[in-house]
Amino acid sequence: MYLVRQCQQALNDISTRHAAGLYWVPGHAGVRGNEIADKLARSGSVQRFVGPEPFLGVCRQNIRRKMKLWMEKQHLALWHGPCSTQRQARELISVPDLAIRARLLSFNRTQTKVVIGLRTGHSTLRRHQYVMGLSNNPTCGKCGTGEETSGHILCKCEALASLRHAHLLFGP
Repeated sequence: MYLVRQCQQALNDISTRHAAGLYWVPGHAGVRGNEIADKLARSGSVQRFVGPEPFLGVCRQNIRRKMKLWMEKQHLALWHGPCSTQRQARELISVPDLAIRARLLSFNRTQTKVVIGLRTGHSTLRRHQYVMGLSNNPTCGKCGTGEETSGHILCKCEALASLRHAHLLFGP
């Protein structure tokens, strides 16, 4: 894109002093200007490059895209790796999602606290309270069959099935 803008600017500068235009010319048809351009291109391509490396131009967009893909791969490797300690967050978040990030940023402070607490397990639910030493029982207070975690409350607790059905499937 930058090269195109440079060419446009050069043509605009030339056209202020001279009559200038762009025309399509068939290749290898004996048109003098085109033959000269071909000859210059051939001679330039056989000469050794002089200048700083890399001499093959790469646009910034490609570099940014490659860096983003590399960073995403690194993040996923750490997220799913054996050393990851975010058990509950990994249970609810399979991969990073920019749409979810944007939605979280639109929440107010209270909403953000609740959602992040549910997604990471750092909340007032019994399992986290038990891990913190603030409770002596991690069992769900609603159904009594499993540990009271975000995953249990949002996905498994039978006592909350009707609420889950009403709010998560159909919304308020």
